[in-house]
Amino acid sequence: MPSDALAIVEPVPMPVNQAGRAREGTWRLRFAERWRPRIDPLTGWTGGGDPLAQIELRFPDREVAERYCRRENVPFEIRGAAQSGRSSQPRLTGQAPPPLCCWPTGPHARCCGQYPAALKTAQGFGMAGGGAMASSHSP
Repeated sequence: MPSDALAIVEPVPMPVNQAGRAREGTWRLRFAERWRPRIDPLTGWTGGGDPLAQIELRFPDREVAERYCRRENVPFEIRGAAQSGRSSQPRLTGQAPPPLCCWPTGPHARCCGQYPAALKTAQGFGMAGGGAMASSHSP
């Protein structure tokens, strides 16, 4: 291991546009840049040369990553913090709204008309009395 190598232990960032949570809580080890990339004068391509820039190790939790660094005598620093035990699921406050039987497609006046919120939504979309939506639902 080069003497100027520094490992960075940090939580694996979760992608925001995907629903999967399989890697939630995992940590990664990567190495800090030892020198900046440079532009090759012949080709114009940007490149480095640091082989440590290609290495990324993943661990199930922070403690395992720290033990690995100590065992291999790699200097390291911890960045970021694990997310607290809060759920990432949205939570509703107050009273829950009444369940609508046609939720995926919207409220229908024929079966959901007893709920004032459903009637207000249907009228707000120009569907007085449910409009065409009422005929698409069988009671």
